[in-house]
Amino acid sequence: MTIQSARRKITLNALRRKKAAGERITSIGVYDAPMAAIADRVGFDLLVVGNAGPMSLLAHADPTTVTFEEQLFLTRAVSRVARYGLVVGHLPFGSYHASPAQAVESAVRFVREGGADVVKCEGDRRIAPHVAAITAAGIPVMGHIGMQASRRVEQSGFGIKGRTAEEAAAILDGARAFAEAGCFAFIAEQIPTELAAHLAKELVQPVITLGGGRENDGVYHISGDLVGYSAFPIPKNRGAYANVGAIIEDALTRYRDDCVSGVYPAPENDVHMPSGEIARFESLAAKG
Repeated sequence: MTIQSARRKITLNALRRKKAAGERITSIGVYDAPMAAIADRVGFDLLVVGNAGPMSLLAHADPTTVTFEEQLFLTRAVSRVARYGLVVGHLPFGSYHASPAQAVESAVRFVREGGADVVKCEGDRRIAPHVAAITAAGIPVMGHIGMQASRRVEQSGFGIKGRTAEEAAAILDGARAFAEAGCFAFIAEQIPTELAAHLAKELVQPVITLGGGRENDGVYHISGDLVGYSAFPIPKNRGAYANVGAIIEDALTRYRDDCVSGVYPAPENDVHMPSGEIARFESLAAKG
């Protein structure tokens, strides 16, 4: 039996077992079919379609301008190729904040139309009742705490959150409220290592961090940042494993130069008509 044939779809129970056994949970932010297919072959537990997707692919400078349909579109692309990883669809800004009923409706669309296995919500204790409504409807929710991009103005920027005891306590309070609302796991973004360690120890739910050190149940990274392929600067503190953007730029530059010089396309790639057909064509062209 091959490793590929032995693989099974990741479930919530599988994630819980990993935390209980001290096994690291792997997750990656993907937002198009080619990258999602590669990530799924590699073997990530979570395929997260976050708001980094519309920002990188569609040039949104701020996640609050991302539309519901844009986020849904990218989630659908990922779910079509994902066989094993749990597809996490991020509910965009304004799609679950108005009421619990709106939250359920948005989550249902992400599952029904987007193919998401679960949805992800940012927020704190104020949003917890909306999260509870989604989980009560039978749709699992991953909580997103710490730095929340859609709350950039409220949080005074995209930087580290929870540096002070008061800020850390507020993040913990939000996590507790989301846990009570039924969240199955958390992404904690841009928080100090000490806070991440406390969250992972206190909460029964897996705590996965993005920019939160190693004292956690797993880590999360954005694929575009990981491989150097984004319309925006790559965060310096995240770490990159490749620079695909530079490779693409070099290839496109050489292609353009070859087009201008006439080197491309190469003669050996030309397609020719049979000699008899050339004469017939020239005769027909002359009559026209």
